[in-house]
Amino acid sequence: MTAESYYIPLHILKEITNGFSADSRIGRGGYGDVYKGVYNRREVAVKLLHVDTLLGLDDQRYINEVGNLLKVKHPNIIQLLGYCYEIQNELIEHNGANQFSQHIYRVLCFEYLQGGSLDKHLCAQSFAPNWSTRYNIIKGICEGLNFLHECKPQICHLDLKPANILLDSSMEPKVADFGLSRLFTPSHTHITERIIGTRKYMPPEFLNEGKISPKNDVFGFGVVMIEIMAGPAGYSNSFEMHDVAQLMQQVLTNCTMIEATSNNRSEELRQVKTCIELAMRCVDSERDNRPSVADILDTLNKTETHIPKRQHCPQISVPGLERAKKRKKTGGNLKGIAEERTHFTVMQENAPSMLENRDHRETSAKIGAEVVGRDMEKQEIMAHLSGSTTQEITFLPIYGIGGIGKTTMAQFVFNDSQFKEYSRVWTYVSQTFDLKKIGNSIITQLSGSKSMHTDLQMIENSLQKLLSGKRVLIILDDLWERESPQLKKLESMLNLGEGGKLVVVVTTREESIAHKIHTGRVKPYKLAPLTDEICWTIIKNKSSFENRAERAQLELIGKEIAKKCGGVALAAQSIGYVLYAMEFDEWVSVNNSEIWDVLASGESTHHVHASLLLSYHIMDKYLKLCFAYCATFPKGHKIAKEDLAHQWVALGLVEPSRTFSNIQTSHKYIRHLFGMCFLEHPRSQWSYMDVDNGFLIMHDLVHDLGRSFLADKIIIESPACQYAWLTDHRKLFKSSMNPLAKLFMSSMNPLAKLFKSSMTPLAKIRALHFLDRAYLQLNGEAFSPAKCLLVLDLSRCCAQKLPDSIGQLKQLRYLDASWNPEFTESSEYQAPPESLLIPKALGSLNELQYLNLSGRGRPIGLPEVISELTDLRYLNISHCMGYYLLDIPSANQSFIDCIGTLPNLEQLDMSSNNYGFCVPESFSRLKKLNLSDCQYIASLPENVGKVDIPMLFGLLFPQKGGFPVRVVDSESSSSLVWLKHTNPDVLGITDT
Repeated sequence: MTAESYYIPLHILKEITNGFSADSRIGRGGYGDVYKGVYNRREVAVKLLHVDTLLGLDDQRYINEVGNLLKVKHPNIIQLLGYCYEIQNELIEHNGANQFSQHIYRVLCFEYLQGGSLDKHLCAQSFAPNWSTRYNIIKGICEGLNFLHECKPQICHLDLKPANILLDSSMEPKVADFGLSRLFTPSHTHITERIIGTRKYMPPEFLNEGKISPKNDVFGFGVVMIEIMAGPAGYSNSFEMHDVAQLMQQVLTNCTMIEATSNNRSEELRQVKTCIELAMRCVDSERDNRPSVADILDTLNKTETHIPKRQHCPQISVPGLERAKKRKKTGGNLKGIAEERTHFTVMQENAPSMLENRDHRETSAKIGAEVVGRDMEKQEIMAHLSGSTTQEITFLPIYGIGGIGKTTMAQFVFNDSQFKEYSRVWTYVSQTFDLKKIGNSIITQLSGSKSMHTDLQMIENSLQKLLSGKRVLIILDDLWERESPQLKKLESMLNLGEGGKLVVVVTTREESIAHKIHTGRVKPYKLAPLTDEICWTIIKNKSSFENRAERAQLELIGKEIAKKCGGVALAAQSIGYVLYAMEFDEWVSVNNSEIWDVLASGESTHHVHASLLLSYHIMDKYLKLCFAYCATFPKGHKIAKEDLAHQWVALGLVEPSRTFSNIQTSHKYIRHLFGMCFLEHPRSQWSYMDVDNGFLIMHDLVHDLGRSFLADKIIIESPACQYAWLTDHRKLFKSSMNPLAKLFMSSMNPLAKLFKSSMTPLAKIRALHFLDRAYLQLNGEAFSPAKCLLVLDLSRCCAQKLPDSIGQLKQLRYLDASWNPEFTESSEYQAPPESLLIPKALGSLNELQYLNLSGRGRPIGLPEVISELTDLRYLNISHCMGYYLLDIPSANQSFIDCIGTLPNLEQLDMSSNNYGFCVPESFSRLKKLNLSDCQYIASLPENVGKVDIPMLFGLLFPQKGGFPVRVVDSESSSSLVWLKHTNPDVLGITDT
C-alpha cells in the first residue's frame, strides 16, 4: 500500500478522540500526547505530536519520514496504522483582539494493545516471575530493535524505556514510540539544547555532548534489561556498573522461581549470567565498548541451544499414511483433526448425483523462476523431437508422477528457440476430456479470435484451414483419457493439415496413456525423479538458507530432509517454504517426524504426501480450516481469489485481528498458501503467456491432501454435511438408482423437495454452490429450511428470479447471483438473462455482507431494498445497469446516492454500466471503487483536484490520453482528474 492509503483525515481523528479530550487521553510523553479511540471498528492509539518539539522540521521531510515508518512491519514493533498532516486556521485572542493563527496538526495512529506498557508490569506484584517470560520479553525487544537498526535508512529509537514497550495478551513485547527520533539529526542543534525523554535511559555522550548514534539505543536497552531482570530499582545513576556479582545476586533474588519451577535450571542460570554480562556491556560509559544490537541478538540465540522452545513440530499421523500402518493408530491420532473438521463433509469425487468433475486447473507455457536440475532432460527431449523432422505430425508424450515437473518440461519445449518460427498453442486438457473444448482452444490461439463452435465438424473444418501448410507446435498438458477410441479421435482431429509440420507434446501421469498416443520412432519420455542434491537446492532457495547464521548445522539436517522428498519438486518446494520460519531444533523435528517412517514402499507419491502433510501441520488452526474449505471445491476447480476471501470471512474461518480487517487477513492466508504451493495461479485459457492473478487453483496432490481430512461420504448419507455442490440436475433423471432422482421427479420444485426431504441433511448446510447452467427455477419455499446457510453461490445458476424464501436465510452473509459467460463449462453458448427479479424479502437479510449481481441485466427490485442492507461490505453491480435501471432518471440517481449511505460499505464495483449518473460525495470514503468503462459519468465530487499529485501516488492509475468527464455545465475535461486523499484506495477509470 502507498503512503496515501494510510492517510486519515483530521476530522476523523478528532471525532474518534472526542476532539483530543482529556477523557480520551491515555498517556503523555516528550513528543506528544496519546489518545484512545476506535477507528474502522478497532481500538487505536492516536498520538498528537507537540508542535514545539518539531520546530525546524520541514514538511517534506516529515512526509518522507512517515513513509519510512510505514515500511516498518515486525511482530515486535507497534504497527503504524495511519497518519495525518493538516494546517488549520484557528481563531485565537491576541493582545485583546481576535485573529486567525495557523495550527499544524501532525498525528500518528498506532495499533492499541490491551496489555499496557512494560513499566506497569514491572511495578506490579502480579508480574510473571519466571525467567522464561522475562527472557522472552528481552529477546523480543532485541529483535524489534535489531529490525529498526537494519532498516534502510537506519531508524534509531532514542527513547527506549519500559514505558515505550507494550505487551500483548501473551506477554509478547512490541517496541512503541519508535522512529520519531529518526526525524532529528545532529544538525538540529535544539536536540542537544533540550533533552527530551528520560535521562535514566540516555547514555553519557548524549547527555553531555548531544551525540546521537545506534549505541544510544544499546545503552537504553541495557538499562531495560537490568530492570526486567532485577526490577525497577535494579539500576540507578549511583549504581556501580562494574559490580556484576551484586547485580547477579539481585537478579537471582528476583527470579527465585528458576530453582523452584524450571526443568532446565542449569541452562537457564547460564542464560541469566549471559544476559547480565550483556546488560553490563550495554551500559558501558564508553560508546565504542558497547556491542551492536545484532551482536546482542546473536549472543542470545546461542544461549537457546539447549533450552526447549515453546513450540515444536509435533509428530503427527494422517489418514493417507496411516493406511500404510494398517490403520492401527487412526482413531487416537486423528481425534484432534476430526474435531476441527466436523463441519467439513463433502461428496466423493466420483459421486454422480451431486458432483461432476469440472476441471479448470489451467496451465500455460510460461516458465517459473525456480526451475532447477532439468537441463539434461530438456536436451534429451529436444533430441527426440529433432530426430522426427521428416514426419508431418509428431506426438511426444512425457509421463511421470504428479508434481514431478512434466508441465515444466513442456514449457521448456514450448519456449525453445527451435520452435521460434512455429505457431505455438498451449492447451490444458484436464481430467474431463472434451474434444470440442480442445479444438476451440487451439482455433482461438491460432486465429486470434475466440472460437465457440458447438459442432465437431465445424471445429475440424477450421483446424484444417489453420493447420495446412504451417508449422505448428501444440502442447496438450495433463491428459487423463484412457479410452483408445477417444485418443484416436484426438489424433484424427489434429492430423488434418497438409503440407505443414505439426509437433504435439502431451503430458500425462500414466505410462499406458503415453504408449497409446505416441507416433513413429519418437518413444514416450519418462521423466525421472530429481536427484537428492537438486531437491536440497530447491529447499535452500525456499528456506532462505544462505541468510542463516547456522548454515553448517542446518545443511546436514537439510540434506537428510531432501532425501525424503522422493525427487519431486513439489515436495521440496513445500517443505522448503515451511522450513523458512523454523529454527535448528525444528528442522531436526521435521527430519525425525514419524511421518517419513511409514513410507516403507518408497514410492515418490508417498514422499510428496509426507512433505505436504508436514507443511499442513504447522499451519495455525484458522489457516487449516481455510485450506480445508478449498478442498470442498471440485478437483481442479478455478477459484476466484476475491470470492474465496469473502467466503472465508462469511463462514467465520478467519482469525479476528485488531490490526487487520478480516479481508486483509484472508488475503494474507492466500499468500501463505501460495508460498507453500498449496494454491497456484492458473493461466489464461485464451492467452498462454498470461497468468490469471484473479483466480486460484489447487494442485491435484494438494487437493487430495485436503480431502483426506474430510469425510468421504456422499451428501445424502451424511447427517453432518454442511458444504455442498449441486451440478447439472438433469443428469439425475438418467439413473433410477439415484436416490435424488426420485426427489426431482416428484416435484415441480426439486430444490425445495431436496431441502425438505428427511433423506438429506441439506437443512444444516452452511455453504451451497451451484454448477448448473440450466435455467433452474428457484421458486417459492426453495430455501426456507436452510436456516444455517451462510454462503449461497448462484453464479453458475441461470435462475431469472430469487425466491421469496431467501428472506428466511437470516444468517446469510454471502450471496453471489452474478452471471459471467467465462464460467461456461460446456461448448454450448447461453445468453445472459435480461434481468433478475429480486424479492423485497432480500432486505431482511441483516447479516448480508457480500452481494454480487454483476452481469444480471436489470436487477429489478434492488433499489427498493438496498437501503436495508446496512451490514453490506461488498457490492458488485457491474454490467447490470445497461442504459437505464429505472424509468425515471432522478430515481436512478437516488438509487446511486442511496448506495453511498450504506454505513459499512467498503468495496463497490459499478464498472461497465452505460447509464449516466453523478458520483456522490459519499463514495469518497470507500476503500475500493471501480468505475472503469462507465462512459456517461455526469459529474464527480466537487473536491476533485484540490490536492497535490505526490500525495496521490499509486491512488489513481493514469490512462493514456486521459478521459472525458461530463460536468454539470456540459463541458468536459480532457485530462486525468486527481481526487482528494479521502477518496478510495483504488479507483479504476479507463479511456472512453
